[in-house]
Amino acid sequence: MNYRSQAQTSFPDRVSRYALSHWVSLGLFLSAYGMLYLSSVILNRQAIVYWDKAVAIYSPSSISPLLPRSLLDPLFYVTSFPALIIGSAMLCYYSIRGIGFDGDRVKLYIAILLTAFGFIYQVIGAWPLQHQIDFPWQWQKQIVSFGSYFTWSLYILSLIVLSVGVISLYKHSVIYHLNQRTEEDSW
Repeated sequence: MNYRSQAQTSFPDRVSRYALSHWVSLGLFLSAYGMLYLSSVILNRQAIVYWDKAVAIYSPSSISPLLPRSLLDPLFYVTSFPALIIGSAMLCYYSIRGIGFDGDRVKLYIAILLTAFGFIYQVIGAWPLQHQIDFPWQWQKQIVSFGSYFTWSLYILSLIVLSVGVISLYKHSVIYHLNQRTEEDSW
């Protein structure tokens, strides 16, 4: 066994090949994890000062944890927002790169998903950028209670996701119409 074949089967190489072959599922998992636990943190009104108490409106999981919630909540709080950002970045990169005439349906579905999530947050969640007395829902006040950096970063992330989704959908639309013209011309 030579050095080159040994290097190709190393653990980092296998992990990178696995990550590249499962790009969409990893991005969807990280985004879903980030959204689920970030919404759990926001709706449970958790803050750093309240982590010693296990007060929750709804439990993030139906399984009773082995560790107390006061140890798990900071872990979910710290990992949920970066997971949302990394998962969104992975999906945006996958959606926008290499759109071609082969008609990859997965990229089209990811573009639709990105556009929908970005638009939904812009319509429903971006109200915390206005005055607090104008909020129709309590959870919007909770978003603002985490600070302006958090609020603005969610807003900017949703704008990026929305614009990448729209650009990707536009490219897919152009390709679709070009394919339709070439099929009509071949008749």
